[in-house]
Amino acid sequence: MTSIINLFLVYIILIPFIIMNLFISFGSFFQNRLAKFFQKLIKTEKNLENSHERAFKILNFLIWVIIGLIGILLLENLFSLGTLFVFLAFRSGATLSKRFIFGIHDIRVMNNNFSEGKITKIISRIVEIAIFTELLYLLAWAIFYRALNTSVKTIFEIEGSIFILFIWLIGLLYGIIFSLIQTIFSKGFLLKNEIGIALLVSGELFKNKINETKDSIQNRFKL
Repeated sequence: MTSIINLFLVYIILIPFIIMNLFISFGSFFQNRLAKFFQKLIKTEKNLENSHERAFKILNFLIWVIIGLIGILLLENLFSLGTLFVFLAFRSGATLSKRFIFGIHDIRVMNNNFSEGKITKIISRIVEIAIFTELLYLLAWAIFYRALNTSVKTIFEIEGSIFILFIWLIGLLYGIIFSLIQTIFSKGFLLKNEIGIALLVSGELFKNKINETKDSIQNRFKL
């Protein structure tokens, strides 16, 4: 009975974890609007995403997917809830440290270039929520701890929970190193998805769109 309750709690926790990450990814739909906003905000940043940022993003994605797949292939049973934990372990650790370091970097850039405190506060809050979301993974892992030892076995006979924690810690360390290196090469914003959501929530994207529409109408009437 206890195991059923724990399994139910794990699913309840994983659902907001997945939904929140999808919601933050939704910020990528506002890339064009963000580009115009950032160009007005920082005159030196002509492009929303330069070549080295794209390279970092692609490399980061490939690394966590490859490590996640390797982790799955090391399991005796490839089809279980524990497999999901294994696949997301490295990504969760890396994303946690990445959002923390990128968040500090982006808020500093925002404070240096933008006097509007409201948006900075919203960005800070969304970054905090994003970090909290990654901690939900650890909470689900803690609840599922005992079951992981029995349901997840590796070909090296390492306990499932220890194996997942090991991958998560490697991801956390990787995220710290990877993020610090990327912040050195970037003077612009890095958490563009989170900032896109923040600007959407603050109404800044719509306000810019309305102002552009008004200017376009006024120019037509002048002609």
